[in-house]
Amino acid sequence: YIPINKNQFLICVADVSGKGIPAALMMSNFQASLRTLLRQTPNLTEIVEALNFQVLDNTKGEKFITFFGAIYDINLRTMVYVNAGHNPPLLYDRKNGIRLLEEGSTVLGAMHPLPFIHEGFITDLSEFTLLAYTDGLTETVNEQEQEFGPQALHDYFAKNHLKDLKTIHQDIIVTLDGFKGKNGYRDDITLLTCRVE
Repeated sequence: YIPINKNQFLICVADVSGKGIPAALMMSNFQASLRTLLRQTPNLTEIVEALNFQVLDNTKGEKFITFFGAIYDINLRTMVYVNAGHNPPLLYDRKNGIRLLEEGSTVLGAMHPLPFIHEGFITDLSEFTLLAYTDGLTETVNEQEQEFGPQALHDYFAKNHLKDLKTIHQDIIVTLDGFKGKNGYRDDITLLTCRVE
């Protein structure tokens, strides 16, 4: 969550390929670049293109980052977003129910320029709940080597999107713990929820 001005804020989540200190340093650098770019322009397409170039320049194509970023305007009640190869976040609003935020591009750092980039644009969005996450959640496996999967998360969110956000997080983690059984987690998990009322 990054405030841009009194009317706009950015919600974002990203995931870097690989693990350990190199991946952590790469993500730290990515966050710093994102904040710097946001001070220069609120244009998500320009920001994503610049981030893609920086990731590719730094890693020479050996690593990549998935990224979801959305700018919400409180006054205009609009959301502009770009999904760059990330697991599609779930957005609930009363008029449209639940939808996946899929518009965007491919992963960042794989090629320059990006082969395509599309901004998603949502209007008349005054009350909503957004759930974003990294693939460590849906790729958690049980003792039978079955993945938790995006459908299970969608089903949970469809029934529980009105709960308070802390409870949503706790419920999902408890559900995952029960699902995986004695298996450990193979990847880190990030959950990000945002609600505007």
